[in-house]
Amino acid sequence: MKRKVLVAFLVVAMALTFTTVGMAAEKPIVWKVQGCTPSGMQFHEALVRLGEKVKEITDGKLVFDIYPAGALVPPFEGLKSVHDGILQAHYGYSGMWVGNIPMAPLFNAVPGGFNALGEAMWYDQGGGYALYQEMFDKYKYNVKVFLVGQAGMENFQWAKKPLRSIEDFKGLKMRMMPLMGDVLTKNGMSVVFMPGGEIMPNLQRGVIDTAEFSIPAFDKTLGLWEVCKFVMVPGIHQPGCQIEFIVNKDAYNALPDILKVQLKAATDVMRLKNWLWLESENMKAMDFFKENGVEIVRMNDDTIKTMTKWANDYMGEMEAKDPFVKKLRDSQRAFETKWYPFHNMYTLPH
Repeated sequence: MKRKVLVAFLVVAMALTFTTVGMAAEKPIVWKVQGCTPSGMQFHEALVRLGEKVKEITDGKLVFDIYPAGALVPPFEGLKSVHDGILQAHYGYSGMWVGNIPMAPLFNAVPGGFNALGEAMWYDQGGGYALYQEMFDKYKYNVKVFLVGQAGMENFQWAKKPLRSIEDFKGLKMRMMPLMGDVLTKNGMSVVFMPGGEIMPNLQRGVIDTAEFSIPAFDKTLGLWEVCKFVMVPGIHQPGCQIEFIVNKDAYNALPDILKVQLKAATDVMRLKNWLWLESENMKAMDFFKENGVEIVRMNDDTIKTMTKWANDYMGEMEAKDPFVKKLRDSQRAFETKWYPFHNMYTLPH
């Protein structure tokens, strides 16, 4: 009898031991991930949605500990912080890194160039994805880039009066993202760049006269319509937007192979899901603006053509100085010449 009890005890003890070991093995990998906007904005919500999908697909084995812009590191230090391993990942857009990588904004948007679908096609079918990673490698950043979303055309500027001509913009201090901000500055405009969280207080205090931030859904959440009742279109500076997710290479390489595959699957799924969701939110935002007395102002054709030419001239100067920029722009132009004739031929003019 004692022998049987002892055997039973040993069986239970071994079972508990294996269970404990199994539980320890199932302990999730937790990554610190910072976004590029305050919490409460759709961009941050898109990051949260990505985190939920990663957790779901990996069955809880990879979990994101998510923070809004500036919570752990200053917004424009996200790339360096991922490189250094302070963050395991950052969710944002490449234009934020213009201070360290001059051509980085061209992987976010091409002024006067790709719309969202064309940009997505270039990344997947025209070699853009490989060039994106090559850029970070060229500048020796220890990061791996994932594509996690597209967004449509942004609004060009919000202001307290309609702005249709080049003359209308002169003398106004504008918030504009790189690269277009550099283009406008070169052509006599007064431009500053600041994180999204600083736009509203600076508009309210009169530090800036006009501002762009993003797509209609983001602009609505930021509250630009509360201060400015005129929004200028089209978004020459950003006809489409690529959203990036940069990961520390050491953290990525430490993942089991199955988690690497699952992470890629999650980013691919949310690239489409968040794109469609954001377009739906944009439509709602435009209805909201009209209901709240916002006037949508289309700039003069001459203004659009002139600013687009300024952008192309500026990018041409960048190409002349940097062989990698030329390689990048050659790739983008080559794809445009194939894609847009096809796209236009097989698209109804709604």
